[in-house]
Amino acid sequence: MATHLRSHGEATLRRVATPREPPATSPSARAPWTAIGAVVVLTASVVAVFARVLGLGSALFALEFHFVLMTGAYFVGKLAAPRLAGRRFEVSAAEVRLYERLGVHAFRKLLRRSGWTAAMRDARVFDGTRRTLASYEYATRAGENAHLAIFVLAVGMALLALFTGEPGGALWLVGLGIPLHVYPILLQRTQRARLLGLLARQAAS
Repeated sequence: MATHLRSHGEATLRRVATPREPPATSPSARAPWTAIGAVVVLTASVVAVFARVLGLGSALFALEFHFVLMTGAYFVGKLAAPRLAGRRFEVSAAEVRLYERLGVHAFRKLLRRSGWTAAMRDARVFDGTRRTLASYEYATRAGENAHLAIFVLAVGMALLALFTGEPGGALWLVGLGIPLHVYPILLQRTQRARLLGLLARQAAS
């Protein structure tokens, strides 16, 4: 009997850990690559204009770089709606404890007090009920994926700034990436650990 219950529990956790399909609002499996390409080209063009006008060493350019890429990533994510499977989306209890020591809960409180959380809330993703837990869990994967991609691009741009004699710009690009991308990644992973626990209990009930 104990063996049967253990096997059932492991199967339940495997089902919960499997990435959810994109929310119902996502487009069909075949992504509109023309539209995605247009968004990428437009985003790169805007970044190039800011680089030319403001210069790679400008703090304002670094800020614009991050927000322009976040806007572009938002539309690419909506158009592509990837499944986002893989072990890198798994979160261990040890990770969560580390993130807590690094101040992830303080960062979450800061977002709430600043009004950012309320401004970004989408009832289609999570309406506060169990019905949308799965789409909320998927959204943490999408958010993490986008922030990681942008931070990697920011590091690349910082290297370019460094090699072109703009060390200050490199510092701004990487420095702004910490609150704009690194901590959001930690927050998404912390939230996903809690959501997977809720989904596991929901599946077992």
